[in-house]
Amino acid sequence: MERQTHPESGRQFWVDATVNTHFDPALFEPIPDQFGTDRQWALHTDIGSLTVLDRMNGFGFRETETGFRAPDGAWWLASGNHDVRLSGALTLGEAIEWVKRNSECSLAPTAAREGD
Repeated sequence: MERQTHPESGRQFWVDATVNTHFDPALFEPIPDQFGTDRQWALHTDIGSLTVLDRMNGFGFRETETGFRAPDGAWWLASGNHDVRLSGALTLGEAIEWVKRNSECSLAPTAAREGD
């Protein structure tokens, strides 16, 4: 994979990623401008974005959740203290499938929602 910077947003992302690319939690970058005590990290690639959020939930407990957004807009969220960086995944494909398997909610691809 090769790191690039998006010309409009300035966001770092990785290109030439595949589902067989080695998964390394060190590739996640902290997101600046957090809300309160929230902490967030992201790994943006051309096959989708993985994000991890550690936050205080509405019940007064800290919680970690991981999201995956595919390039077509489909989205999965694994909440309830699920951190993909600790999943043991060896490849990006394994990490993505881990999020999907542990997801309690998801959203269809953008094109599927356009007729709603």
